[in-house]
Amino acid sequence: MKAVWALPAGPRVLVVSPMASHPPFAGNSARLLAFNRELMLRGARVDLLYYGMEGLTSQAERAMRAAWHEFIFVPSLPPAKQSFATHWGIDDWCPDELCAAIEQHTSRHTYDAIVVNYSWMSRVFEFCDIPLKILDTHDVFADRRDKMVRAALEPRWFFTSASEEAKAFSRADIVIGIQDSETGLIAQRSASRVLTVGHPPDLSFLGGAPSTVPAVLFGYFASGNPWNKRSISALDAELSGQPRIDWVIAGTICDSSIIFNAAPLKLGRLSQPADFYEHVCCVINPMIGGTGLKIKTIEALSYGKPVIGTVPSFEGLSSVHPFHSFNSIADMACGMQDYAASASLQTEIAEASRELAVGYAADVAAQFDELFDVIKETSRGY
Repeated sequence: MKAVWALPAGPRVLVVSPMASHPPFAGNSARLLAFNRELMLRGARVDLLYYGMEGLTSQAERAMRAAWHEFIFVPSLPPAKQSFATHWGIDDWCPDELCAAIEQHTSRHTYDAIVVNYSWMSRVFEFCDIPLKILDTHDVFADRRDKMVRAALEPRWFFTSASEEAKAFSRADIVIGIQDSETGLIAQRSASRVLTVGHPPDLSFLGGAPSTVPAVLFGYFASGNPWNKRSISALDAELSGQPRIDWVIAGTICDSSIIFNAAPLKLGRLSQPADFYEHVCCVINPMIGGTGLKIKTIEALSYGKPVIGTVPSFEGLSSVHPFHSFNSIADMACGMQDYAASASLQTEIAEASRELAVGYAADVAAQFDELFDVIKETSRGY
């Protein structure tokens, strides 16, 4: 009789998130989905506890139940009153009800590690007895309000102080920065172990030639957050004074009240990102500022698309091509005209973008290997 060898069970990881993993159209949802999949590829069993700040459709629920070993939904509540006159307290958005749900769930299930998304969800660490506590920051939220004010934007969403955010860092065994510049800043404010773990691109273009020929020269795919609206409005203003170009926009940015003068075609919300990337020759990202790694830049690169953008849109990526680092929207608008007029430039930027995607993917894979090694070392009986 042949011996039957049983593979050891992988580490059990509970992921807590205020945003859904499906549909992965916004950058943070794409990050959550890709992060969890990387852990699963390395052998982890991932459960997702979603604190439903974005609501929950039946379609999204079915997708998440299919994607993860277990899916737990906790309805969200309105945030508490802002603790400080100029910023949120680090726990203002993490209510007692969520912490109680975490405590109850983890008392009934055994986990080797817990990954909490966003520093303002870190309070849940105090309500679970799990060996390894990992905080995926996504961004640095200290002084975010000041950055928005300097950009003449109304401060929205979550922003806090350095001292409040440091409380979140102190609750974790490992704090993850999504790019090296943020990791360095976090390390200055935290005694916890700090790792850079970037956003893993799925290099779909390596599978062969695209099945369709792109019909539109330029495309912008984004959510309707204030930074994106300000950025695309600035680009539209520049393009409106130049020879007309062929461009489209897609995503929830199309739901905004922006009046466009350069006549982009609005595709609206799409059922899947591929519907956009398959029909666009070159992806543009005209970011004028903002914070954090620009997930949409990485997503476009992962589809093998030539991408052009400003310095902020490629922050955290080691590109050297000048069309990846325009210093102004005006320069970028002129670059788009140059791109449209030159087949050789189009080929050059396509090659540079693909080289950047492959190099970045290799770096991020090594970062996930390092993180997973720590999880395995800490896990019970793995």
